[in-house]
Amino acid sequence: MVDIDEWPAIDQGWAMRYRLAMTGKCVPALSLAEREQDLLDAIREAGMPAAELFGDAKTLATEDAAELATTDETVRTSMGGGLKPALRELAGTWVGIGAVAVLIMVLRHGWSVDLDASHVLVAASVAAAFLGWNVGRALFTAGRSGSAIGALIAVGTVVVAGIASAANLGPGHMAASDVSVLLLAPVILGPGIVVLLVLSRMPQHDLRSTWDDGAWLRRFRGGLRSRLMPSKTARGHVAEVEQALEWAGTTAYTEFGHPLSFARELAAADRATRARQRWAVTTVSTGGPLLMAALILTNQSWGMLTVPIAVGFVLSAVVAFSVGWRDQPRMMKR
Repeated sequence: MVDIDEWPAIDQGWAMRYRLAMTGKCVPALSLAEREQDLLDAIREAGMPAAELFGDAKTLATEDAAELATTDETVRTSMGGGLKPALRELAGTWVGIGAVAVLIMVLRHGWSVDLDASHVLVAASVAAAFLGWNVGRALFTAGRSGSAIGALIAVGTVVVAGIASAANLGPGHMAASDVSVLLLAPVILGPGIVVLLVLSRMPQHDLRSTWDDGAWLRRFRGGLRSRLMPSKTARGHVAEVEQALEWAGTTAYTEFGHPLSFARELAAADRATRARQRWAVTTVSTGGPLLMAALILTNQSWGMLTVPIAVGFVLSAVVAFSVGWRDQPRMMKR
């Protein structure tokens, strides 16, 4: 990537806006660096400010991303693309859960809290459920549906055991008394923050490029399944690939590229799959906030803020459903 100091001083702000707008757009780093160099060369040749020559940085970035983004980069940076994105999701979830837990403690108990052993078990079980869901989702996205199911079953067992243990133990068993929330917060949030900081310095590995045909086909099937493609359509694509390989005499990777990338491209071209994906997103984004609102109202976790926060979750569910319903015709026409 072009060093920001190489840009003319008048254009450095524009370049930063362009770079920020390209963040998360699934454009390979090499392609982005080449594009920035082209822009810089054009500015030097024209002798004009970037804003005058190219217009709004965000608009240009959107246009460039549509042209330069690749499916391989999308897979590489997705949860199923390797250890780094999966760990980033897990660490972010941990920090989010920890922040909510700290806020609840402050609202309900002030700046010092007694740690009931049964409450700690329940909290740990809830955290395990969220983290386990992310692990299962990462494996499923990576095309490892069998491993995903196994992970979810294992986590479900741990969660049920933790909640059952808390119920058997009952309230009144103090693990610690009069603990300062200011001391407890770093203990809760620290691991997630440390992992995020380490990940920020960890390079993202390239996609795997060595496959035997058996492993490639298994991951390809899993990739189609993870994109929610109807089973009949998926079997048809697998049969077509197997037939093509018989005629081509080459490996599946040589012929079709990475199995998850190829699966994504096929899924994106299938109308029924897109409809399934849209309904799945709408269901999760609607049901999740409604479930959270019900839990908040049931447990009265937020004191005086319980009702307003629950109403906020309900409103977010309504908005998510409205957006999903509105976008459905557009998705079906693509």
